[in-house]
Amino acid sequence: MKYEKLNKKSISCMFVASLVQFLVSSSILFVIWFIFGHHFPQIVVNIMIGLVLLDFLYLIVSPKIRYERYRYSITEDAIDVKEGFIFIERSIVPIERLHKIAIEKGPIDRVFKLSKVIVTTAGGDVTIKFLEDEKSEFIADTLKKKINEVAIESRLEKLDDLL
Repeated sequence: MKYEKLNKKSISCMFVASLVQFLVSSSILFVIWFIFGHHFPQIVVNIMIGLVLLDFLYLIVSPKIRYERYRYSITEDAIDVKEGFIFIERSIVPIERLHKIAIEKGPIDRVFKLSKVIVTTAGGDVTIKFLEDEKSEFIADTLKKKINEVAIESRLEKLDDLL
């Protein structure tokens, strides 16, 4: 099975998303410290500083590792997505189980002209992230055609059973 890698600009998108996460979480911790800091024992302040440092480390390290580990494959039978930072998750969805296909773009995705294809099955969703807009449109169209082919085959089999 041949896995596809992401475009190089997806690592920048991952970095910006991590940066936003870092800024929000650090700002929340700073506001809590600013308002209530004089009531906290030193150990709590040290823990808060440690959390900010860990979040900063995550900001620096995670985009590169997530980019290197992210893979997806679309075959005649299934969609297979591998991703993760510390834990690697693999999602495999049979094509015949697909119910809905959607393309979504968040604000950071739009800046980098990236989008994600969300495939819905009866059991949940599988998302192929950080795709170039043209690639996500191509994947969505291809999957739609495959779903239609499976539906037609299923109807023909039912018709054959009736005859």
